[in-house]
Amino acid sequence: MGGVLRVELLHDRRGWGVEVETWAGAVRRYRYGSEAQARFFAAVFEMGPRVLPPVSTGRRKRTRRAA
Repeated sequence: MGGVLRVELLHDRRGWGVEVETWAGAVRRYRYGSEAQARFFAAVFEMGPRVLPPVSTGRRKRTRRAA
C-alpha cells in the first residue's frame, strides 16, 4: 500500500469517522466512538504510516450480558 494522500475527519448522525485516501487510489473509512478518538487517529494518519489498519467489513455483533 502506498502513502497517505488525503485524510478527512467525518461527522454525521452515526458519529465520528476518518476517511483516508492513499496514493494508490484506495479509500478507507474508519469509525470511532468519540470526536477525540477520531481526531487522534486523523493526526496519526496525517503522519503517513506505510501500513493502514484493516477495515471491518460488517457491523459488530452485540452479545447479551448475563444479569
